[in-house]
Amino acid sequence: MLLWSTQVNAAIFGVFLTLEATEVILFIGFFAANTTIIKVGGYVGVLTALVAWYASAAGVINGMRGTPVVPVGKPFGSRQEARQAA
Repeated sequence: MLLWSTQVNAAIFGVFLTLEATEVILFIGFFAANTTIIKVGGYVGVLTALVAWYASAAGVINGMRGTPVVPVGKPFGSRQEARQAA
């Protein structure tokens, strides 16, 4: 999902990037039985929730207005950018 999210927009990519970081940190913490690392994973999980809230709110607000009000960024390496450059 992280790789596919590069084709949507930067906000959605941010959600999956922070989610991936959360999962990796929590995996390491549980595997090592280290409560400090698990707590760090929890904090990164809260960051994931904030990024997801922003992306969701941007989708709703921009959808209601019909024009982009809340910035979400462009897809990385999108075909539209390649066509415009040509």
